[in-house]
Amino acid sequence: MSYIIVGDNILDSAEISNKIKERDIFKEVKDLTKGSKREDTLVFQIIQDTTKLQINLDNELISSNKEEIIEELMSIADETAYNIEELVPDNVICYVYSYHYNEELNEIKTIVVAANKVIGGLRLRDIAERILRSVD
Repeated sequence: MSYIIVGDNILDSAEISNKIKERDIFKEVKDLTKGSKREDTLVFQIIQDTTKLQINLDNELISSNKEEIIEELMSIADETAYNIEELVPDNVICYVYSYHYNEELNEIKTIVVAANKVIGGLRLRDIAERILRSVD
């Protein structure tokens, strides 16, 4: 369990993680906030089932090559993970990046990093990239 302070709000990463899990749209949710060693950032690893994501693929992609289909699945995974923004206060921004596709397990791993809006999008992306280097 980790807490971060965002403006006047104290956010409990375990509480937000449980809210994400309650939505039951992800295969697995891991709270990496404590391991990130940052006191201003929430970090979650989301594992998504590609068979659920494929429902959203356009019929035209079925005839596309494998790389295009994977790229589209990664994009859909990003969009799906951005729903987490609904679970945090308005003064929090999220950066979402799907970084690993495992065809054998039918899953995509996505990192979600959330912090105070005052950090800004570019700084949040930089933080996310550093966190990604340390994630499995």
